[in-house]
Amino acid sequence: MADIREFTQGWSVARLADEFGMDRRTASKRLKEAGVPPIAKRSGNDVYRLADAAAALVSTVGTALGADGVVDPRDLPPMERRAFYQSENERLKVESTVGQLVPAAEVEADYAELVKKVVQFFDTLPDVLERKAGLTPEQVVKVQDECDRVRQSMYEGITDDDVRDRA
Repeated sequence: MADIREFTQGWSVARLADEFGMDRRTASKRLKEAGVPPIAKRSGNDVYRLADAAAALVSTVGTALGADGVVDPRDLPPMERRAFYQSENERLKVESTVGQLVPAAEVEADYAELVKKVVQFFDTLPDVLERKAGLTPEQVVKVQDECDRVRQSMYEGITDDDVRDRA
């Protein structure tokens, strides 16, 4: 048969820490920082109302959230910052291993190869159209001007510092 005990209101720090999977010292610190008042004392220890304590223990106030709700590791305490960067390094290693992350040098080499092909196309297009389509010299000049305009706009798009910084 079940063991029936009288219900007593309030949770001790040890029980709260156990339920929320944290150290008792961490739970005590968060309760104190959040200003959660104990509702009573039991066996000489403070006990807390679960609803008040839970909000303080799971609150993100202690973490360094930016304006957009994202953690800024520069604002974390040293131990948490270290843990953050270690986990990020491990995540990057895994993503690189499974092929989801490509080194920047490889990406730049692939883009350079692509750009070379596009430039070659724009360089030879007017001559090809003159030979195969029978364009007049005036038409060839117009095609060349348009190719130069497109190449210039592509160059400006590639060298735009704002775009490169966001990537």
